[in-house]
Amino acid sequence: MRVNKKESKLLKEAIEEWENNALIDKTTAQKLRDTVSPYRSEFDTIAFYAAIAAVSCAILAFGALVLDEKWIERIRKYFAFSEFAIGLAFALCSGLLIWIARRRNRKYPYASLANESFTILIALTLGVSVTYFSKSLSISTDYYGIAIFITAVLYGIVAFYLNTKLLWCCALLALISSWGAQTYAWSQDTYKTYFLGMNYPLRMTFLGAAMVGCSWLLRQQPYFKKYYSFTWHFSWIFLFTSALFLSVSGNLSYEVWSAIRQGKLFMWAIAYTVLLIIVLAYAIRNKEETLRDITIIFFLLNIYTRYFEYFWNRTNKGLFFALLAISFWLISKKAEQLRKKLS
Repeated sequence: MRVNKKESKLLKEAIEEWENNALIDKTTAQKLRDTVSPYRSEFDTIAFYAAIAAVSCAILAFGALVLDEKWIERIRKYFAFSEFAIGLAFALCSGLLIWIARRRNRKYPYASLANESFTILIALTLGVSVTYFSKSLSISTDYYGIAIFITAVLYGIVAFYLNTKLLWCCALLALISSWGAQTYAWSQDTYKTYFLGMNYPLRMTFLGAAMVGCSWLLRQQPYFKKYYSFTWHFSWIFLFTSALFLSVSGNLSYEVWSAIRQGKLFMWAIAYTVLLIIVLAYAIRNKEETLRDITIIFFLLNIYTRYFEYFWNRTNKGLFFALLAISFWLISKKAEQLRKKLS
């Protein structure tokens, strides 16, 4: 049954209520949920792309004003403000924006996209606030990662308070950035390549695995329910991306990697392929369609990557791109069949 998003939400809430009151069992409840298929109207599509445009323009405008023109620094020097005062001013601005966002959520609960896009201003002002507070404390470059981690924590707290996925996404991105920056600062070798014997792709892969594990452990927590699906799939994408780079580079520095033949890293490629097969089997068995689709995409990327690694100089380029065209045509044909089946 295809219904609009509002009707879909109402039906799912009713099914959940019936399940909680033991009027239907879990199996029946899941079957009923599977029969409800929400569709996006033309106005939903326009609102979605308009929200993306608004967020993009806000980031570009903020970046142009703060990074290029450096108007904050000009104001600070002209009025002889301290860096702490600038940080405090942006912290107060963030507090005001959080209050406005909270009020908007209560007054306009139906305007979810507009409310979500508004929170990008909170992310930007909070980031500037932490940056200037860090400058005022004269934090050295060895602790930039910790400052970014504090920003990630603040994003996460505000995301839970405002019930917004956009800020939660910013929190996850800040967490990844903090891990990369801090492990770089803690690297002891000459070229800042290794941390605890791991190069960048390997330690990012471990972080991705940790994020997947944490998402799985928190899946049953009520407060994490809204963010579970997004965090779960985001973590898998990050893990697959990091592991793909690892399958190409191995746990080697750039100097060593560029001096050896790619065939010597074949075991890393096999390990990555095995990982994809295991996750694909898990997704199919547990009927996780989104994870299944993500894994298939990375499986294709894995095949193309292996081709560029081992066969680029030995295969006719026209033949390769012909095979590439056929594969993408088959994908589009399958997607079209699924679309017609669901419509």
